[in-house]
Amino acid sequence: MSKETKKNSPKLLLDEHIWAYLAKLLRGQGFDVIHVNEVDMVATPDEKIMEYAVGEHRAVVTFNIKDFVPLAIQYYEDGKEHYGVVVSKELSRSELQKRVTKLLENVTAEELINGIRYL
Repeated sequence: MSKETKKNSPKLLLDEHIWAYLAKLLRGQGFDVIHVNEVDMVATPDEKIMEYAVGEHRAVVTFNIKDFVPLAIQYYEDGKEHYGVVVSKELSRSELQKRVTKLLENVTAEELINGIRYL
């Protein structure tokens, strides 16, 4: 994949139930991905995680569909911009890595703005 493609890839914030080492693996492939563990946000309320992600221009990747989908909708209804919410049921580590990598390779940061995507 070209550097230009990676430059347009979304920046991600992985929620606490996501495999933490995945952030390091994806950074090794040239993507801008951090985990909540790396920014001292473990056990942080979802609203604060979303606020942090917005401030950093990052999409949130989470298994917590029941809380983050309504939060993304609330942002939209309040006229506030967010950089995307990517949700999934819990997956094996290898399947999660495959799906997040595919997302990063095929979706631009602009395409995720104010959106909800399912892996």
